[in-house]
Amino acid sequence: MLLDSSKGQTGDQVTLLSPTLPLSTVSSLRFYYHMLLNATDTVGSLTVYRYSQLHTYEQVLFQVRGNRGERWRPGKICLSAGVYQLAFVGTIGLASLSDIAIDDIVVWKNENCNELDSSPSEGIAICYSHADNDDTCKYVSK
Repeated sequence: MLLDSSKGQTGDQVTLLSPTLPLSTVSSLRFYYHMLLNATDTVGSLTVYRYSQLHTYEQVLFQVRGNRGERWRPGKICLSAGVYQLAFVGTIGLASLSDIAIDDIVVWKNENCNELDSSPSEGIAICYSHADNDDTCKYVSK
């Protein structure tokens, strides 16, 4: 997902919803994000929520604001067991100066979730794109 700030204005949001995840045990989520923002931008943010079957944001799982430089960074989260979706919400900061991207989103069973440096042995890619634009995730603009 790429949030191109030149296509919106400060405060606009784009949401990427994962498919419903039926997690029978504690699991790990790993993704990569890139946030090249104006150095004074404190509005631009990336937030990951637990999104309920009632279509509400239940819990903030991850949040980062401001410039993170010119490289991809890993985001890692412990996920509790349950049936829910993940909502990745990008918020435009200073218009045309705050691009945000996420990629390579993977969930895997990991009962030792605090050891997030482990790699997925049998991970499920929950969001990816194909050349024919058959995405596995749902994009929602706000």
